[in-house]
Amino acid sequence: MSPVDVRVLAARAEIERDWAGVLRQLERARSVDPAAGDPEASLVALALDHAYEGFEQILLRLERALSLPERTGASWHRSLLCDAATPIAGVRPALFPAQAEQDWEQLLGFRHFLRHAYAAELDPERLRRNVDHLSRAVERTDPMLQALLATLAAPSDDDK
Repeated sequence: MSPVDVRVLAARAEIERDWAGVLRQLERARSVDPAAGDPEASLVALALDHAYEGFEQILLRLERALSLPERTGASWHRSLLCDAATPIAGVRPALFPAQAEQDWEQLLGFRHFLRHAYAAELDPERLRRNVDHLSRAVERTDPMLQALLATLAAPSDDDK
């Protein structure tokens, strides 16, 4: 097995693990009513935060695997997301469909709010809307991500 094959298999395993984490966080976010109280609202908010973090890790892993330049600057999170929605000819397809981009953007915005608005109370309705955004984003992204993972197949017998 070549060093490239090893890197591809490692990246695939990490992406699969990260995506499974996104799915777990979606289920956590759906598991309680954020209007039931502060503990439930906090659980939903943190699940949303962790879900987006896992998705962003997938995007970063793919960029590193493709040896793309490291992101810098104040708006690198938003740039990463926008760029991932666009195919790079001869390098990779879009990583999620255009229909999911607005949902992922909403989750990125919520994550920013959650991490910087320490004294703000969590609005149950806003949390519900963001759970809906995550649900749609995952539903729309999963087929494209699964197709990408399928292309990161195990090395052929000739390479072993």
